[in-house]
Amino acid sequence: MMIYNVFGRFIGVKPATHGWQVFRVDMTERKFSRLYDIIIPDELTEAEIPLWLGDIYHEAASEHSPDVTRVE
Repeated sequence: MMIYNVFGRFIGVKPATHGWQVFRVDMTERKFSRLYDIIIPDELTEAEIPLWLGDIYHEAASEHSPDVTRVE
């Protein structure tokens, strides 16, 4: 699973049979909760996912968390 720091939130993305699955990630306890309301189009590549997440969550950007970065 790829884990991203998305403006201070940890979001996990993993490939599935049909596209991508998205998870909320608790980095302290290493727990994952599936997010069904966030859809990543099947045709997006792994390299395009951070831009897509940035577009979805851009309102959460702040001075302390201005970017989307891959953690793992």
